[in-house]
Amino acid sequence: MSLQRVFEKLLYWDVYLSAIIHGHESLMLTVMLFLPALIFSPTTIAGPIFFITHQYGYAYSIRYVISIVLSLVLTTFFKKHFKRQRPKPRPQLSLKPMYFRNKETNYSLPSGDCAQAATFLFYFLNAYGNGDIVVILIAILMTLNVMLGRVYFCCHYFSDCHLGFGIGVTSAFLINFILQ
Repeated sequence: MSLQRVFEKLLYWDVYLSAIIHGHESLMLTVMLFLPALIFSPTTIAGPIFFITHQYGYAYSIRYVISIVLSLVLTTFFKKHFKRQRPKPRPQLSLKPMYFRNKETNYSLPSGDCAQAATFLFYFLNAYGNGDIVVILIAILMTLNVMLGRVYFCCHYFSDCHLGFGIGVTSAFLINFILQ
């Protein structure tokens, strides 16, 4: 089987599985995923930055901000390279699409919000790694909810979120390694 055929199969399953989530409307999922899907958007990214600054100091937060900038540069580069269109918003979505796709004219692959959530998770676990297991699990679940929320609210496909997560972790690791 050729590499192109494998890629086509993966793309088919990505769109198929994402369509299942895109077509599902649940009040419980909407309430559960609303805040995580918004917290790492470009208009609200100051919240996680202030949290890292308040908890761990300015030196640590500077690395975090540099990692965010690097992940945004990388996601912008990949969006312009892949040019994958965003999913069509479903008409039955009870929340207005403007919450999630207001003025989003860029492409879908990769998810910048998931990259920022992964960067936050990396820095949070790096600083709090030996802490309470419940807090660590909540941070991991929050990141997974960001990824699921971006798919649920028809902003991305699953692969967009996974690539965004990989970019976020990679940029955080590189910046943390270089500036340590």
